[in-house]
Amino acid sequence: MTRILFAIAILLIPTAAQADYFFWQDPKSGLTLTYPDTWEKQNNQNPDTVLTIEGPANLAKPQCKVNVADDSRYVIFPAKYGQAVQKDAVSTEFWKSYMGLYDDYMIDSIYDGAGLGRWVASYAQGSWTLREGTVNQTRRGLLFASLYYDKLFVVECSSLNHAYETWENDFRSIIKSIDFRKIYHERKTGDYDDFLKRVDQYFWAQTGPEGTIGYN
Repeated sequence: MTRILFAIAILLIPTAAQADYFFWQDPKSGLTLTYPDTWEKQNNQNPDTVLTIEGPANLAKPQCKVNVADDSRYVIFPAKYGQAVQKDAVSTEFWKSYMGLYDDYMIDSIYDGAGLGRWVASYAQGSWTLREGTVNQTRRGLLFASLYYDKLFVVECSSLNHAYETWENDFRSIIKSIDFRKIYHERKTGDYDDFLKRVDQYFWAQTGPEGTIGYN
């Protein structure tokens, strides 16, 4: 009888709630991502922004946004030049220009040869001041930019400075889920530089030439 009562008690203990996720796709570019159902879509503030989502913590104001812009400057180059294109198009000068839209910005780090979706990307981390009405917000975030064929993809995830460590894993999870509509085929890229060889730390991709890629 004791064993039966113990088994019933175990069954009555509530199990941990499983998080649900929304799947979202940009109808024009084909970019996809998933995000927790506790996050909510917000109005986009810029013409190139296709998605803005905000986390549930009002005191931290976690937010991710995705920008997509047409950029055909490098479409004449074969995919094997992806690494070189990234360094020329989306590297230090790109991030200085991008962050210059904010007040009092500071770039902590920039990495070439990272990745986003299924392509080579640049990764940056920094802090900046954002004016919201009469209030200045000091925010900290991580950002990825990738020029994949004729589209420039920029993902920015940030929170108020004091709460960044709390939300960093959520940001990484959202960024890791991103994928692009496939343009290049692995069998047609030729012998190109293996930009995936350093991805163990800076490449958070859903797919890749060898399948799913993990991250640290």
